[in-house]
Amino acid sequence: MKQILLLEDDQVLRKGIILSLGDDYLFTECSTIQQAREALQTAVMFDLFLLDIQLPDGSGLDFCQELRTISQTPIIMLTANDSEYDIVTGFGYGADDYITKPFNLSILRARVTAVLRRTSQTPVYYEQNGFSFDFEKMEVKQGNQLIPLSNTEFRLLKLFVSNPNRVLTREQLIDAIWSIDSSFVDENALSVSVNRLRNKLVQDSKKIDLIKTVYGLGYRWEVKP
Repeated sequence: MKQILLLEDDQVLRKGIILSLGDDYLFTECSTIQQAREALQTAVMFDLFLLDIQLPDGSGLDFCQELRTISQTPIIMLTANDSEYDIVTGFGYGADDYITKPFNLSILRARVTAVLRRTSQTPVYYEQNGFSFDFEKMEVKQGNQLIPLSNTEFRLLKLFVSNPNRVLTREQLIDAIWSIDSSFVDENALSVSVNRLRNKLVQDSKKIDLIKTVYGLGYRWEVKP
């Protein structure tokens, strides 16, 4: 099931949303931006963010902008601010949709479904850090030079590249790469695969530390501006 982070300080509305959509989606509830930041550090991989704007510890718009620096996960803003300026600002900060309160929960369900359908097609081509990644052709290049990778290294790299500047836990990576057999995989296998991938991503004969180790958690793919 799709995972949704719901950031809404109105408990009645929050529970109503979960009651209405809970049969189809898994929710992580947050009432403050700080709680949402803490949720992002867990092992949950969110498919959608539902964000209120007026929150006890800050603006949901600012948090939306913050999320856009680390994730391309779709964002729907929930707010009582229905002026044209507020709506345009929300889209300018990176929101994919904007729903004004009060709203019908069936309308929210339809908008959530539409946004997830629209954004479910994962890009297969990226250019980052001087490299090009074509995951449809299973090719990684530095300039015109093809870099040979194993199937495991390709799967690992695709997870990193499609989640720039985001910490992926060791558990997330193992589950995603080795799927059914993940419970039988020695954690050392992940470390070996990461190190092999690091050694193949070289520039000017020097290894680039694009895959940062986050001790006690996992790894982060760093994208340079």
